[in-house]
Amino acid sequence: MSQLSEHVLKETTVYLGPASGKFLERQTQSHLNGLQFDKLEKQHLDELVKWVGISAGLLIGKDKAEELVKKIQGL
Repeated sequence: MSQLSEHVLKETTVYLGPASGKFLERQTQSHLNGLQFDKLEKQHLDELVKWVGISAGLLIGKDKAEELVKKIQGL
C-alpha cells in the first residue's frame, strides 16, 4: 500500500470506521478508471476527494464529509 493510501485510509477511518477500506476501494475502482486504492498517488487526489465528498455525504452527512475532504486535501 502506498504511503498516501495509508494516510487517506487513516483519516477516513475516523469518520467511516472499519468500512473505510472497502469504501475507498469502491471509490477508486468506480470513479478512477479501475484504480486499486493501494496504488493511490497524489495525481489521483482531486478526483478521489470529489467522490469521497459526494459518497461520504450520503453516509455521514454533508458537514462531516466536508471535514473529511479537507483532511484528505491536506495530505
